[in-house]
Amino acid sequence: MWKHPRLRERLLRHWTDPRHPYSHRFQEKYREVVEMVLSRPPSDDDALDAELRERDLSLRVVVREIPPVFGSFY
Repeated sequence: MWKHPRLRERLLRHWTDPRHPYSHRFQEKYREVVEMVLSRPPSDDDALDAELRERDLSLRVVVREIPPVFGSFY
């Protein structure tokens, strides 16, 4: 879904919508890294994890911070 521009924009609108219970956390702390992780190919996972660890994160942590999609406002 992330590779399709229209779906990516829809997800971002949903995740940043004030009605979404995790929108503030996503926008304030994880948006940049979530977008980076979703944009990279799976073949870069090891390098990406090493890069994230330099920022005191990990691939596992960031993947867990991808907000869920739910609610009638999606």
